[in-house]
Parts: sequence; C-alpha cells; structure tokens
Amino acid sequence: MFFSCSLNPSADCSQENITVMDENFEQLGVLCPNSNRIAEFESSGNVYIRATTNSYSLIRTIYFFFYSLNLANEAVDCGGDLSGTSGTISSPNYPNRHQPFTYCVWNVKTPKNTIANLSFTEIFIEPDSNCRFDFIALFDGPNTHSPLKDVLCGRTVTELEMSSNSFTLVFSADYANSYYGFSVDYTAIPLSSNSLGSLSCSGDSMTVVLNPAYISSLGYDANDLTLIDKTCGPISANPIVFEVPLTSCGTLKKVVDHTISYTNSISASTVGVITRHRQLQVIVTCELGKDSIAEIMYVTEDDIIQEYTGSGDYDVSLAFYPTEDFSTPVQDSPYFIELDETVFLQATVQSSDANLTVFVDTCFASPQANFQSPNYDLIRSGCIKDDTYNNIQSGSGYARFTFSAFKFLNIHPSLYLQCQLVICDSNDAGSRCDQGCITRERRDLGSKVWRTNAVVGPILLKRHNEPEAAG
Repeated sequence: MFFSCSLNPSADCSQENITVMDENFEQLGVLCPNSNRIAEFESSGNVYIRATTNSYSLIRTIYFFFYSLNLANEAVDCGGDLSGTSGTISSPNYPNRHQPFTYCVWNVKTPKNTIANLSFTEIFIEPDSNCRFDFIALFDGPNTHSPLKDVLCGRTVTELEMSSNSFTLVFSADYANSYYGFSVDYTAIPLSSNSLGSLSCSGDSMTVVLNPAYISSLGYDANDLTLIDKTCGPISANPIVFEVPLTSCGTLKKVVDHTISYTNSISASTVGVITRHRQLQVIVTCELGKDSIAEIMYVTEDDIIQEYTGSGDYDVSLAFYPTEDFSTPVQDSPYFIELDETVFLQATVQSSDANLTVFVDTCFASPQANFQSPNYDLIRSGCIKDDTYNNIQSGSGYARFTFSAFKFLNIHPSLYLQCQLVICDSNDAGSRCDQGCITRERRDLGSKVWRTNAVVGPILLKRHNEPEAAG
C-alpha cells in the first residue's frame, strides 16, 4: 500500500495525521503534515486507516493505492544493495515495458567523503500530475525513512545531486499503463566542489576520488596521473578514481608502536625537460589505530600542503562452522546444536594484507541479543575462563577456536556470542596478539591497538521427539 498526502502544513502531528494500522489495530505508521509525501506500508492482513484533521478550512489531499501479491509467484525480482564510485540502475526489462505490480528498492552507497550525483537518461512511466500511479521516489539517505528528495513520473530527463554518499531509489508501478521505465547513471563526486577530492579506506584498498575540475585547473587530466608504480592508473576518468591496493602499486607499509599504516602517492607525470604546469603530488595514508581506521590525505603543490582527514571501519566477520575442517560456514540462522556438542568458530579480517593476524581477546555468551545479564565468559583479556574453550590453528587474517555447548541452553532458549578481536601485524614483536593472557592489573592495550567487536548467534538446542527424550 502506498500513500500520497497533503495535510495542513501549519498543523502539528497531534492535530492532523494519517494513522495506518494492521488487522490487530497495531500501528504500522503515522503520516504527519511534515512527513514525506510518499510513504509505503506492508501488512499480511486487513489494513485500517484513520484520518485526523483540525477545524481549519483547507483542502487536504489523501491518496492511497493498495494491492495484494503472492510474493512467491508474482513479485518481480529487482532492487538490492549497490556500492562503488559509479553505476547504472534501470527498471526491470528496460528498455522494454516493465511488468505490472513492479516494486523495487535500490540502496546505493558511494565511497565516504563523496556525494552521489544522478543523471536520468530516460524516464518514461505513466504520467500523472501527482505521480500517484507509477513513480520513482528518491530518498536522500540509506533507506525509505530518509528525507524525500524527489518523486518523478511521466516522460522526462533530469539530474539530481544528493547531500551524502547514500541514497535510496524506489520504483513502483500499478497494474495498468506500462511504459518503458527508466535508466539512471550515478557517480561519486567529492563532497565539496572546491576540494581536491576524498579518501576512504577498507581492508583491501584505499579509494581516492579526485575532482576533475581541480585537476584540470592545474593543467592535467586523468591520463597524466599514476600511483608510485607508474603502471597503476585511475579506474575512472570522471570522476577520477583510484583504487589503491594495500599490497602493490608501490604502497608502503609501516608498523610503528603497534600501529599499522599504508601510504601511497598520486603524482602527475610530465613529458620533456621543462614544464609550465604546477607540480602535483597527492599523498594518501590509511592508519589502523584504536577501534577505527584514520584516513589521511594531503596534496603538495610546489611546497603548498593541504591536509584531509577522516575515519573509517574495517570488515571483521565471526562465523560458525559445522566441522573441524572449517571448509564451509554455517548459513542457517538460528544454528541448532546438541548439548555438549563442539562449536567451531572462525574470526576473519577481510584484507589483502597477508601479514595481518587475528587474536581473540574476549568472548562471552548471553541469552539476550543486547547482552544484558546473565553473561558467561569463555575467554576474558586473553585468559581462558571455560574449561571447554580451546584456541586452535590460526593463520593469515583469521583465528579459530572451539567450545562445548553448555547447560546455559537448558535454562534459556538461545545463546549469543560477543567477541572482542584484536588485529596485529604478524611481524610486530610484542604486539597484543603475542601477549596472551593479561590480568586486569597488567592490562594496557594502549591507544593504538586495532580491535573490534563481532557478534554472532543465536545458537539453539535441537529439539528431540518423545522416544529420543525418553532414551
């Protein structure tokens, strides 16, 4: 069900609203005078709608469209999560006619410190002055609860610029008047048009987005730019994008005071003995410090230095495995096991750096997903607290451990694990990964230890039939 409404803009939500309820009169949502004019609701049964207005004389407009679908047989496969510096989104079956009852949601994220620019090359969907029937809704943020940027329909082209590095695109079509749909190209551009660009870090690379207008003002273009390794150039010319690997293309790695950093530089090559262009060098550094990645980017132009800083996260996963060979992770959730059965887990850091290692500092269990008491320690500050816990073979970028499903599960129906993981360089002598068990009195991780929390669960006991229980 979709809503399009216009209420008294001078009223507050207590005076005027549209309240949507399910068949049990549980509230699905409330539309206020300042709410997005497009909203969506889902219910598995009847829906009740209550409209409340004040006594002010004004024309209000409320339109809603509802339909039911057998999702297993009728839902159109479309939408999804997208990321990167550029891409294209189009309606299902484009440039041919889209199916009736098409509903798609794309959640798009460009690199940090950039904004998304959208260019619709074609929009040809059912025209309506209020876009009530078929429409494209653009939300300036990561989901449909974000501010509504625009609603589009009919036959047109347009360009839009978002305020952040994420946006949500919804395409909805009813049962009639199917046309050719739409196609839109999105690209990442620097957060400010006056800036050189932006930098973001991940476990595999540094992503640098440079402003083409700025580079052009210095007399260069994308073809003139390379990393330290001159064979490594940009992957895109507009915007100018470098994916800087952590282990190649001249990237230098340093470990100082247990802090891991990666540095490379982008420079403009010149041809001939003399040049009338200003010298350009962009130095990018990802520093892995406490609980985060500090990103540093600065540019040198004839001894003029500009500095850019930011912050980022790193990707660490914690997964169950059914057997000790750790060949295939458990995909089912919840994970059902027998009491006293051995539980196999692997913590992994997603990185191309083969010298990174993972250490399980603390891991505890709770019957609650929010980890309120009671809690039970398996290992704390590297000190084993449960006699069934065992650290086993670890390797490049991962750590493995086991324990036995305990009687905690006889009292509570489920079990969740939260683990604090520390990532170190395997060649860094004396790092936290080498220190093992540290008592509270001696504990001092310092300010530059790279660590994170990972949560996994729930674990549930397998249910037995009566003969098995009797046995």
